[in-house]
Amino acid sequence: MLINHFFKSNESFSYEALRAAGYSNYGGADLGEVVAICSKIRPGNEDDWVREWQKAADRAVSNAQYSKSMKNKESAYQSYLRASNYFRTADFFRRENVEEDEISELLYESSEAAFINAMELSEFLYESIQIPYEGTSLPGYFIRPDSTTMQRRTIIFNGGFDSTMSEGWFAIGAAALARGYNFLAFDGPGQGAAIRRQHLHFRPDWENVLTPVVDYALSRVEIDANSIVVFGWSMGGYLVARGATQEHRARAIVLDDGVYDFGSAFRAPQPSFVQRLVEAKYDTICNYLFHCAQYFSTGTRWALRNGKWTFGVESAADLSRAVKKYTLEGIKNDHFLKGQPELLRKNLGCDNELVNLRAAEGGDTHCHQGAFFRLHQVIFDFLEPRLLTDGAV
Repeated sequence: MLINHFFKSNESFSYEALRAAGYSNYGGADLGEVVAICSKIRPGNEDDWVREWQKAADRAVSNAQYSKSMKNKESAYQSYLRASNYFRTADFFRRENVEEDEISELLYESSEAAFINAMELSEFLYESIQIPYEGTSLPGYFIRPDSTTMQRRTIIFNGGFDSTMSEGWFAIGAAALARGYNFLAFDGPGQGAAIRRQHLHFRPDWENVLTPVVDYALSRVEIDANSIVVFGWSMGGYLVARGATQEHRARAIVLDDGVYDFGSAFRAPQPSFVQRLVEAKYDTICNYLFHCAQYFSTGTRWALRNGKWTFGVESAADLSRAVKKYTLEGIKNDHFLKGQPELLRKNLGCDNELVNLRAAEGGDTHCHQGAFFRLHQVIFDFLEPRLLTDGAV
């Protein structure tokens, strides 16, 4: 499996390095540079991780600024994209006390700023947007191929447990624009700017998030109302599936991956007796056990820290109970959520297609990191015959 190629002794570091490297398809990395960065990081050493990825990001910004001064817009654009991805990657493991972490704040802001700088140099028309939502708004951006008001097919990006709306560009935005689509990305509760700036936490009833987003999309004259696709990424595979139980105006939804029970990712590594203790609310002993488990796994430590922050709970035991609500049970293969796409499909009542990307294609990791050209080929081959409507481009 590709997941162990960068750091053989640390699966979490290796996967995140592959995630960063995989964005090379759309300008988010240089493979040789990623190899060089990783060569200076000791497996599991989070200080090394931040230092080396931030150094590479700062270097990319400096190179972008120089290219811009030379009127070399294309190279400046590419450098800013790499910087955005590298800053995001540098910040990934800093989840112990995000609200007070000035380094995490700097890295996040730098990632978003670099992405906006890239878009302003691109051939596309970029617009920061605010989506009305329950007395406030959700931050997002809308990108279209040109300045015309021609109605076009549109991909809406719904991220997951740890993604940001700028990362959506690499996940599917660039691929969509290359095929003449509009692209709309947003940070919902628990994600990106919505959690950092507005302290909006995840909620299981995602239909109350997705519907305002679709409302906004339908208000745009550039969007063909008959050709909207909602793309759910990672945990977004649950969120969009849940939202689609009530929100039916999208022509298609794409789930990468399909998730029937998001809480399974947390319960799978837990012994059954720990799950029983959680349910019985023996929180003192449960939190002690979770605390001990963090010392043996970088991924476990990160997931518990990120979960407490984004779900707005005080303890690991609280988190274990909270994620149980994120299931489609009773509501009509990858290495993190193995078996979930098949389980979701069994409970669907609509036309659907399940596609598994195999190890031979490099696509057997979570969200098929590192195999994006093949992934997007599958996605857009699926969408093409389903979006053939008058007015769609």
